[in-house]
Amino acid sequence: MVLEQVYICRHGFRLSWETSVWKSPTGIPRDPPLSSHGVDQAKELAAFLKEELGVSSKEEAREKGVVILSSPLYRCVQTATPTAQALDLPIFIEPGLAEWYLPVRRGLHPALASASFLKQYFPLVDDSQPSSARSTAPLDPWSPLVMPPRTGESIRAVHARCDVLSRALVEALEARGAKTVVVFSHAATVIALSRAFAEDLPRELLAGAKEGEVEPLGEWNDGERLSVGAATCSVSKFSRALGGEAGEGKQWTREWDGRTDFMERGEERRWDFTFVEEIEEDGLLDGKEVSATASDNYKELPTAAPKETVANEAREGKL
Repeated sequence: MVLEQVYICRHGFRLSWETSVWKSPTGIPRDPPLSSHGVDQAKELAAFLKEELGVSSKEEAREKGVVILSSPLYRCVQTATPTAQALDLPIFIEPGLAEWYLPVRRGLHPALASASFLKQYFPLVDDSQPSSARSTAPLDPWSPLVMPPRTGESIRAVHARCDVLSRALVEALEARGAKTVVVFSHAATVIALSRAFAEDLPRELLAGAKEGEVEPLGEWNDGERLSVGAATCSVSKFSRALGGEAGEGKQWTREWDGRTDFMERGEERRWDFTFVEEIEEDGLLDGKEVSATASDNYKELPTAAPKETVANEAREGKL
């Protein structure tokens, strides 16, 4: 079976963007939930996807071979939940879709939640254990494909991760007979994964990316890469290109880039790699989180979230 469509969605508006005082529902550092506005966005995205996929009954999504995959971070699974409810489908957890964390000089980034851990918060998460036999049905238990390093990634490395993930996703989904996949991820990962499907990541560009490598300033020119819209609850669509099935020419065609026109408030909180100001470490000091992640550093934007302080972290029980 050939995978025909890929929808790449970013999570909704985070509570940590509205207030510096918030509590991680999972207890995992840097794992905020959606704000109430983000929940509304997720519902709007679900309604749009249901109509886009032409699903009029709960059985139809299964008949159409639709699969839902999410990053293991709370805000992504929370964003995926209204879509899973609308389509009557389980949510599979893929760690390769997780947030991008920059390389650290000391310590490790938080460990990712497992599907079994997340199921206590989200009943639609599938935590079934894969059997030793190869998956042959779209909704067979999911086996994780890629695990991001806890030491962080350079800009080049997160693109290399998503390049590997894109090919692994297609292979795994086609093996189980899926025709459509909807993934929920984070801005940097959405951008890198979209570039991978658009074949905008030449092999020589990714050569040398290593786990935990610090990317020196100036070595990655993001302006030379494909522009990707990554606003909250945006969705990009890729369709199998004509001839791509036979390995001739491009495999995928980008039908849309970061659509948000279906949401009442339109595009919000668009992100790209130009927002990254620091790349040597990511908010960690002696293994303790003391600031917002550098990849959340929104410069002078009016909507920028206040940085988390040591006092806030201590009050919230993170330190």
